[in-house]
Amino acid sequence: MIYLDVTSAAKSSSNMGVQRMLRGIFRLLGDAGVPVRWDYLFRRYSRLSARERRLLEDPFAGYRAPSIAPELLETAGTAGSLWDGLTRAGRGILPESLLGAEDTLLIPDVCWDRRVHEWKHLAAWPGRKVAYFHDAMPMRLPSRPGKPSRLFLKYMRELGRMDHVICVSREVEADLQNFWRREGVRPPATTVLPWPVPFSGAPPASPPNFTARRIIYVARLKMRKNQPVLLEACEQLWREGHDFSLELFGTADVLTDTLRILSRIRQLRARGRRVAWRRHVSDGELKQAYQECSFTVFPSKMEGFGLPVLESLWFGRPVICGRNGVLGEVSGQGGCLQIDQNNPQELATAMRRLLTDEDELKRLSQEARQRPFRIWADYGRDLAGVLGNGRKEVR
Repeated sequence: MIYLDVTSAAKSSSNMGVQRMLRGIFRLLGDAGVPVRWDYLFRRYSRLSARERRLLEDPFAGYRAPSIAPELLETAGTAGSLWDGLTRAGRGILPESLLGAEDTLLIPDVCWDRRVHEWKHLAAWPGRKVAYFHDAMPMRLPSRPGKPSRLFLKYMRELGRMDHVICVSREVEADLQNFWRREGVRPPATTVLPWPVPFSGAPPASPPNFTARRIIYVARLKMRKNQPVLLEACEQLWREGHDFSLELFGTADVLTDTLRILSRIRQLRARGRRVAWRRHVSDGELKQAYQECSFTVFPSKMEGFGLPVLESLWFGRPVICGRNGVLGEVSGQGGCLQIDQNNPQELATAMRRLLTDEDELKRLSQEARQRPFRIWADYGRDLAGVLGNGRKEVR
């Protein structure tokens, strides 16, 4: 049996990168996987309630309108969430009964929280323990220079207790292995498994909508995502007389970051600029936005993977993004204009190019459509190889 840690995906309808991948892995495992979530009170795993299972299987079943932070709507005081907490003890799984010798604990969730304090007990569990590592950004871009949180550093150390660690990119794997060497951690085996395209079916064949002059950016409102630099570049183009709209899709994040970005958006809107924050939207609305836009931008300073770049390219929509690190890994294979995303002048130049040159937009779109894309079936085969023992259940 494979016990699958889906804690963050069972807590809310958030459908950002990690949560989308958790749900995809859950679908891959099918009957071979038992979804569980961490119980922070009793410090053990528990089986999901009916409500948590619905959030995992169909996060937008109760969707009414875009939200600022869906996790707050789902977990902060709703009757269902309160009842889940009160009844969770009855669904708890004792550690000694969780993993038999033939079982696997698969942890694709981000575990930068109190879960890692209990990982010291993993050695007593006879089954295999496989975890994901998504990024080392708190170490690379700490809130205070040179001082990432002690909890995050503990998380990176505790990953050494796993039997296998799956990294989402080569850069992420190198960051983790370098950290282990510096800390004297005996490293387990690691494998790089890049994420697949999260959408099902064939990509639509429609060309990018040049005349719409609509640009979108899919990312949380967070300073690391570089929205202020993007807004500065847009304002330069608006002052030049270029007519276009910018739409930001994603959840709110750190309060101070969100407030600073929203303040700048309000200033621009007061000048008549066409800029909007669409908040956290459903999969259907996100797909429609990709199909109707002219191109996308992704000026994030640093990523563990950069899933929106892959999504945009799958739709045949060119992307303007950085060339550094994993962004270079994803964007260097065609369909992208690579820039220094911290330079608003360079970003504005790339945007001007795609707003004014329809042939260039079509050329990049064609490059994007010629790229090979990994789908969930490909990912399932790779994951089965990591889980070992010739498991056929991952499909």
